[in-house]
Amino acid sequence: MNGHRISITGSLDNKLKSWLMGHPDAHERGALVLFRKMDRAVAGLPPSARFVGIDIIEMDGDWVLDSSPVHLRINLRKFQDIYVRCEQERLELGFAHCHPRGILDFSSKDDQNEQSILRGYAGCNGPDVSLVAMVLADGQWRARVRLGAAPDCVADVRHVCVLGTDLGVHIGRADDAAPSELLRRQEAAFGKPFNEKLKSLRIAIVGGGGTGSSVATLVARAGVGELIIIDGDLLEDSNLNRVRGYRRCDIGESKAATLARYIRDLGLLVTVVATEAYVNESPEAIDAISSADLVFGCTDDVAGREVLNQALYYYCQGLIDCGLTGKIDLDQEHQPYLRDHRGRVSTVLPEYGACLRCQGVVTEEKLSYESALKARPELAELDPETLRKEHYLVGGGEQAPGVGPFTSATADMAVATLFDLVRPYRRLPSDIRRDNIWYDFVHMAIHSNMPKDNAECFCCGPNGLLLKPENGYRLSMPSLGKLS
Repeated sequence: MNGHRISITGSLDNKLKSWLMGHPDAHERGALVLFRKMDRAVAGLPPSARFVGIDIIEMDGDWVLDSSPVHLRINLRKFQDIYVRCEQERLELGFAHCHPRGILDFSSKDDQNEQSILRGYAGCNGPDVSLVAMVLADGQWRARVRLGAAPDCVADVRHVCVLGTDLGVHIGRADDAAPSELLRRQEAAFGKPFNEKLKSLRIAIVGGGGTGSSVATLVARAGVGELIIIDGDLLEDSNLNRVRGYRRCDIGESKAATLARYIRDLGLLVTVVATEAYVNESPEAIDAISSADLVFGCTDDVAGREVLNQALYYYCQGLIDCGLTGKIDLDQEHQPYLRDHRGRVSTVLPEYGACLRCQGVVTEEKLSYESALKARPELAELDPETLRKEHYLVGGGEQAPGVGPFTSATADMAVATLFDLVRPYRRLPSDIRRDNIWYDFVHMAIHSNMPKDNAECFCCGPNGLLLKPENGYRLSMPSLGKLS
């Protein structure tokens, strides 16, 4: 699927819509939107830049030469300072305006305005700049992109994704192809635009094991347009009881590449690629993450979750993270039994939901334990009390048992959460939080944990990572490589 993509936070969307539709005489209004361009290549996927909205400038006063309900004439002499800011902060310029009479399309006057802006912009900042144009009508967005090297040419935008309390996916022009019989029943449940919205998404799945392989096959069958599977592991014999898409003959092969090949062979309308790397170590994996609209965290390591927890704020994307925990005891006959087994689905958006640190999924203690275990695997054999007293580590004990039905059930609920973000349908009890849901497979119950109320959190706090620049390194981490 071709076409660029636009991502904006819910607060920026609200501010922009309120301004554009707030003229006292219902005239057209305009605003400048400043974007950060995510344009890092992912091998095997067609080029598709993500433009992430950073700031808006309301066009009022001497910005406007003339306006009416059907036109807007702007003062091009006001742009010079904006061009300078774009160059200094490595941003791209956007121009948004409204059509108060509800026509969701660009006019010939819009063509003239965009070309005039872009010629001045490219004349100051060079031919490699991009101009993002957005039009608002009846609460819906449509967008397109022009390049400084070719102001008369228009590049499609496949969607404008608004990340508020859900994913508001404003798709571009509908596909003229006949609807797929494969997805007709899904359309009956969620409405006609639903399948087109899923098709417009690029989703990354980090981890190709028990939950990741199930998530990958489910989202592919659901009609997601582009899928990236990220995993540096090789398939092991012990994985086979709970994974999807693998065979015994695949043991020793790359999980990511094997799973991607399996999904391709299904013959579905999805473009799937593999990144055979660990997300907390690989620049290639981070570049793939930055290109995605939404990420599923299906890794079993805390260091990987820490990276995803920060990436969602830098890159303005959704994160659905899932995992399992459990405890085995012995009964009176010294036979093992499940004392506890639960699956977790955490849903975090840039401005909604507690981050994985505030949920207790990522902690400094867990990171320290995992790092020590990587350096000295023999520590895994020690009990928690010995680890604490002799090695000053908190962790250890029973690992979650790998039980196929529980693993795949957690993946099912994670994908159902994606559906709820795109087309909200859930009616949750008052004691269940959307950002943190636990599925208790022993007692057949669901519950939520209360996150920390931490205003000082460096990820999701008021002074956290939301829309922060990367300052020359991926996620501002030198270990993840320098940006070109």
